[in-house]
Amino acid sequence: MQEETDEKFYSNEEKIDFLIRHLKLNVKDIADLFGMQSNYISKLRNADHDTLRPLHLYAFTGAFNIPFKVFDKNVKDSKQLKAILEEQKKEEKEELFKKNKQLIDDIEGDWYAYFYPSNRFSEIYRIKTTIEPDGTVSDENGNRGKLFIGTNQSLIIKEARNSKNLINITFDNHQVAYNMFHFSLVSKRNHNNLEMFNYGFFSRYEIETDMLKEILGAKEKVQLKMECDFAERISEYVTLIK
Repeated sequence: MQEETDEKFYSNEEKIDFLIRHLKLNVKDIADLFGMQSNYISKLRNADHDTLRPLHLYAFTGAFNIPFKVFDKNVKDSKQLKAILEEQKKEEKEELFKKNKQLIDDIEGDWYAYFYPSNRFSEIYRIKTTIEPDGTVSDENGNRGKLFIGTNQSLIIKEARNSKNLINITFDNHQVAYNMFHFSLVSKRNHNNLEMFNYGFFSRYEIETDMLKEILGAKEKVQLKMECDFAERISEYVTLIK
């Protein structure tokens, strides 16, 4: 088989065949998209004339995020086609960087996280957290982690220094531009191997306890703890299901 850089294209089917191989696409997924049997796609890839309708090409490029201009008649070899794919990747990265850069600019620096602890005798928990421009995260308790940025929401995952359990903090990106924004936190409870869910908030500033209580509200409305009975029921039913 010729190397990809030497391939010439005389039909859209040959381009489809190249894209399937180059992008390692699943033939069954393409067959489902076109409403065809998988064996027909195999035959289609070997055709020496155009039999695909424009609608098929639009569906194919849309489903697999491929620029439609790869099927332009002036794209005659794999070198040109790969250049189009690389240009698209570059544009997507630049666009993603622009979006991420604004979020990083807004979120980097020191924040104070406030939420209720698992200990019922303790008051509101406060921990100073630092987010670096490269997305690394650390707090004053020695826990370290990373910021993962999504389209609408982002996630901070830290590993607890002592227990090595993960702490997951999810928040909405559009709220970070303000000096205070809420988050949801999932972690293990202190001194207990059961999960705990908390609502809390980050603030650029330290806040007095009385005001914190007003902001957070009643503990039972912003915290959920897994009960021992639930974990035990799971253990019991695992045996029954087997």
